[in-house]
Amino acid sequence: MGGEAIALGIIFGWLGVTAGVGVLATYLGFRRVAAVDAWFVAGRRLGLLVLWLSLGANIYSAYTFLGLPGLAAREGGKVWAITLYGMISYLIGYIVVPRMWSKAKDRGWLTIADAFEDIYGSRAVGAFTAIAGALWSIPYIQLQIQGIGYIIETASYGAMNPVIAKVIAFTLIAIFTVVGGLMSVVFINMLQGALMLAAVWFIGIAAPLIAFGSLTNLFNVLQSYQLSQPAGSNFSLFLKPGDVGWFLSIIFIAPLAFWLWPNRVQNVFGAKDIKTTKRNMVAVSVYQIAQIPAILVGLTAIALFATDSIAMPVFKKPFCDYSFMLVTRVLFPPWVVGLVGAGAMAASISTAAAILHVSGALFSRNVWQRLLRPSAPRRELLLSARVFTAVIAVASLVLALYAPGILIYLLLVGYAGIVQMFPQYILGMYRPGTFTRNGALAGMATGMAIVAYIKVILRHLPLGIYEGFWGLIGNLAVASIVSLTEKRFKT
Repeated sequence: MGGEAIALGIIFGWLGVTAGVGVLATYLGFRRVAAVDAWFVAGRRLGLLVLWLSLGANIYSAYTFLGLPGLAAREGGKVWAITLYGMISYLIGYIVVPRMWSKAKDRGWLTIADAFEDIYGSRAVGAFTAIAGALWSIPYIQLQIQGIGYIIETASYGAMNPVIAKVIAFTLIAIFTVVGGLMSVVFINMLQGALMLAAVWFIGIAAPLIAFGSLTNLFNVLQSYQLSQPAGSNFSLFLKPGDVGWFLSIIFIAPLAFWLWPNRVQNVFGAKDIKTTKRNMVAVSVYQIAQIPAILVGLTAIALFATDSIAMPVFKKPFCDYSFMLVTRVLFPPWVVGLVGAGAMAASISTAAAILHVSGALFSRNVWQRLLRPSAPRRELLLSARVFTAVIAVASLVLALYAPGILIYLLLVGYAGIVQMFPQYILGMYRPGTFTRNGALAGMATGMAIVAYIKVILRHLPLGIYEGFWGLIGNLAVASIVSLTEKRFKT
């Protein structure tokens, strides 16, 4: 049996097992839970172990397995901004997330858009955040689809067309997400989270040692490679002066959005009690440490490229987002490639499933039911969720096929949009009345428009500062002006 058959057999075998577990979890284990509650928040019955593995696989996806090694191979020390903002996010999460869960439990929130609707007493605000949350999640889903394609293309040793791989893998995950709801997603993520942790730690520790004997030797090679690069080269082990503004703005802005991704909020809302949410904040932070071995794999890839190893004909630029899988393929036998590929695909699929699930939930509950069809029966509500899930899946797949981007920057675009909800959400919970309904809407819309303008029209970062920062400045200014004006006229 050829290496590609072994590797792909393991990958797709694991896919079959996890899909089966997801279906069983939905239709056998939780029949006694109300249909809508089960589909949206798993009946709020998730314990610590399931929530930990599920949320970990939900958060740490293709950007951990592929994007982080890719950025490390492409730009070196700049990658540590991603790890650092994650660490800060857990400090914020320990304070904010338990309150989010408590409010959701007390007020009956099933989605983040429910929270906005309740806080501002407006279905329009809820519908806006539902649609915006789903749309800004598309780059995140696109990232996962591209990652799946890279995984299968590499694991097939070039035998499978990556376009076909993307379509097959993502069709499978879209089907079981539409059928299952959150119970299906969390139980599949539980399996994916365990495999992902094992794979990233094993390859991250073993690869540099096999390739160079020690981390010291690895960094010696990297230092020599950096010195040999021409001025203005992207790769640098240290932060370059021109990247300081980007670095600082990323670690300030991204943590604010970390716990506002609709799919992460949905997992949090599914916890069984507040003690579980607090413990989970500590437990899930363990996944953050796993970014370090992932980064080491990316550095190993660029070091192998730099040494012109005879085993490196597959390392042709641009290879960066393929780094993790290429290093595995070059240094390990096919059965290891299959296991690691299964873990990497698990990370991508689990996150994509969670995002697709919550996108459907947001639309059906906060747009279809609240605005368009208030009297919609349960069956119609679930149907609308599943249809919108399929629409978002297809849109993401089309972008992955025809407008692919660098994985890590796709994620950061999504963060820049999602963070525009932060002031309105946090101030709405802690200091109600800070913004009026129209002020909240105008601010979020302005911030998101600025982000879109910088990304699509301007296509470069003003002063080298992250687009999410500029959006947030415009957001706060407009929200404050509109709110103060409205309050003055009312008095």
